[in-house]
Amino acid sequence: MHHYRISGWTLATEIPLPHLFPCSAPAVGTVADITLRQGPVPPPPVPLRLDRDGIQVGADGRTVIDIPDCVRIGLTGGRDIMVDPAPGVSWPEIQTWLLGPGLGVICHQRGVLPLHACAIRAGNGGLAIVGNSGAGKSTTATALVQRGHRLLGDDVLVVDPDTGLAQPCFPVVKLWDSSRSALDIGQEGQQPVGRKAGKWHVPMLAAFDPVPRPLSAIVHLRADPAARRPVLTRWPRPHAAAVLDAMTYRAYLADALHGRGHVLSAATRLAAHVPVWELVRTADFADLAQMLDMLEGLMGA
Repeated sequence: MHHYRISGWTLATEIPLPHLFPCSAPAVGTVADITLRQGPVPPPPVPLRLDRDGIQVGADGRTVIDIPDCVRIGLTGGRDIMVDPAPGVSWPEIQTWLLGPGLGVICHQRGVLPLHACAIRAGNGGLAIVGNSGAGKSTTATALVQRGHRLLGDDVLVVDPDTGLAQPCFPVVKLWDSSRSALDIGQEGQQPVGRKAGKWHVPMLAAFDPVPRPLSAIVHLRADPAARRPVLTRWPRPHAAAVLDAMTYRAYLADALHGRGHVLSAATRLAAHVPVWELVRTADFADLAQMLDMLEGLMGA
């Protein structure tokens, strides 16, 4: 049995998952927080609470992720994962779905807050970078790692809304070819991200920090074609809560499992603990060095 640490939980699996951070087995008499097995995945019970983006949430909260010609993933109670791969599909491709939507479902089944974010450690604290897909979160985080900071996670970041404590996720970032080229990153040990041509899982184990860190700031990264230079603005608390609500990873899952107010309540509490900023960047990342200086200023680096 293989054991990994992810988002504050111990995962036990018979299948090796090289994108994750390995850890020791649980102490004698205890069990792992999450167990992953391979086998058939039945449909969730009707009536469905949700049927969207290939994800079905059943009447009892059991959830199935169905990626045609790739994999079916069944998730129960935030603790049990069953994976049924299609013939000939590689495990690196399956991990794309396990560590994205799969981890998001686990978080929402457990009732915790997952931000759509990358996170970096600086000193004893952390910086979370939230944003829509394509905003440049992973590129910015990787550039900060190249300046000597440590990676806490990419894409799905679990944060305690009452303390601002961020849990390390996994030591991998996803980068497009253009970002790899701009950051002068080679191809060693990289795997494609699902079937997206030109996007890659880039290992960051040597730069990964496995220790939970309190966030000193959350930055909403946004590209603006009209911007001529980066602009950093701190949001007032009510708007900050709305941004965090919008930047929760697949918040519609929480709506189906817990009701609409669940995420907004967590976002409001987190905005009371951690300052939230917006960083508007130019469309072509020509201002990357200036952006990094601004972010290091927030981290006190």
